[in-house]
Amino acid sequence: MRAISSLTNRVFLACTLLATLSLGLAFYFVDERASSEAEADLRLGLLEAGTLVDRYGVTRTDHFMRLARVVADLPKLKAAVETGDPPTVQPLAEEYRNEVAADLLVLTGRGGMVLGADGGDAATIAAAAPPESDEEVTIFAPHERGVLQLVSVPIMLDGDVPEILGRLTVGLFLDDRLAAELKSLTGGEVAFGAQGHILASTLPPEARAALTPAMGTPDIESTTIGGEEFLVLARPMEPTDPHGGVALILRSRTDRLQFLSTIRTRLAGVMVVTLLLATILSYGVARTMTRPLAAITTAMREVAATGDLTRKVSLKSRAWDDEDARLLASTFNTLTESVGRFQREAAQKERLSSLGRLSTVIAHEIRNPLMIIRASLTTLRSDRATAAERREAVSDIDDETIRLNRIVTEVLDFARPIRFDLAETDVNHVCRTSADAAWTGASSDGVSLDLDPRMPLVVTDAERLRTALVNILTNARHAVLAVPRADTGTHGPSVAAGDAQDVLIRTRAGSGRVTIAIRDCGVGIGPEEMTHIFDPYFTTRRAGTGLGLPIAKNIIEGLGGTLTVSSRRGEGTEVRIDLPLPHPAGRT
Repeated sequence: MRAISSLTNRVFLACTLLATLSLGLAFYFVDERASSEAEADLRLGLLEAGTLVDRYGVTRTDHFMRLARVVADLPKLKAAVETGDPPTVQPLAEEYRNEVAADLLVLTGRGGMVLGADGGDAATIAAAAPPESDEEVTIFAPHERGVLQLVSVPIMLDGDVPEILGRLTVGLFLDDRLAAELKSLTGGEVAFGAQGHILASTLPPEARAALTPAMGTPDIESTTIGGEEFLVLARPMEPTDPHGGVALILRSRTDRLQFLSTIRTRLAGVMVVTLLLATILSYGVARTMTRPLAAITTAMREVAATGDLTRKVSLKSRAWDDEDARLLASTFNTLTESVGRFQREAAQKERLSSLGRLSTVIAHEIRNPLMIIRASLTTLRSDRATAAERREAVSDIDDETIRLNRIVTEVLDFARPIRFDLAETDVNHVCRTSADAAWTGASSDGVSLDLDPRMPLVVTDAERLRTALVNILTNARHAVLAVPRADTGTHGPSVAAGDAQDVLIRTRAGSGRVTIAIRDCGVGIGPEEMTHIFDPYFTTRRAGTGLGLPIAKNIIEGLGGTLTVSSRRGEGTEVRIDLPLPHPAGRT
């Protein structure tokens, strides 16, 4: 256990184990990823080759079908076939086979009698003579050369009642030569089969028996040919006749995955060499870094325990010691000196700043009410004061006492941490009561409420939220009252502003959030003032403390929401509050 408790040994063992684990996982994931990627690429390539063969087959069939229609519609051919004379038709069969570049061309007359043929023996010509019909057909038949594809169209004499004179049949061989051409296009082996037999392929003849079971399966199959594994995909040459001609596309899985064996061998060698180097280097690094780190750790523990930032780290400079550790020790000494200095300067600045802010509040907010109270007391002491003057003096004392209490409350609220009492809250009700509180003692006709009737209950602190809204609405009220009236030159909401509602409170719920927007038609806020609206004690009103918006922002952010303000001078202000909408406790 003592060997493991040593920092040097722990670093050494940790580095060695980490190197072993990292290399092992890297080897495993690289092998797995390479294998899966190679397998997926092989299958994707096989599917793409199958699509290419499908397009080639369709294009080839469509090409010869079009040529057969054109030739069958020639008046010269119709006239010859109508005679039913083979010597007359035979030259045309030879001529048109060369023109359409077909392997076989057969012309039959009424009753299916062969009138002319070129490009095949008697058996092939007989097989290429389908019965009379008015339909265009494509047939795949086995042949010793491969698969014989027959494209047959009727030869019809136009009239009120079309008459079938015979048929024109074009034959194409799907043989080893065509398979070799498709192999060069698809990059894989190709085979053709019909009626359960492989008749042509790019593989040796002895491989055909192994391919026969794959002819009737639409999915990719695996087969072994000559000790080599292949993936096989069967594609019907005629989609409407799955039992007709079939093209098989093969990709060698053995060849494609052969490179993985080489990669595995090389990765294993690299892993062993890297592990040995990592073991040696980790031991050396552990020895060079743990000695200076021990001294630094000891000094840091003493600083943490005593708080003595004058503690220094002293290290003996040896060539084999870690340079970063020495730099860390030097940086630690510099850091403790800087932290001590910054703490002293910050404490001094904070004391001066706090003193300045408190002095401002006392000078501008507390002294004025005290002077008014003192003047009112002078009036009360006077023997010549009338009853009305005494009542007015008492009222002034009461108002200024309330003002002093509000100033002290706001300063304390801003200075101390906020504690929240969360419960299910009706946000719309809080907005109504906040508006009533902000307009206490004054008409609230200019306030408009646009409250979402589908507003759900929100888990929040109703009283704190009400405090924030009252502060914001009070600012909106004063902003509206500060608008000069065009008719009298005095301040207050204009007729136009009153018609458009001086202050609008709107609530909305959706997307997991609750939004409260307060828009006023007041004097607005200039860009030079917008950067300071959340600064404590910043105010543009003579009777303001500058704590309303900072307190509101602290409350909203403490509730997990955001408070944003947008305003332009002379165009009013909008304050937007976004609160999260969690599920209330006990609700589903």
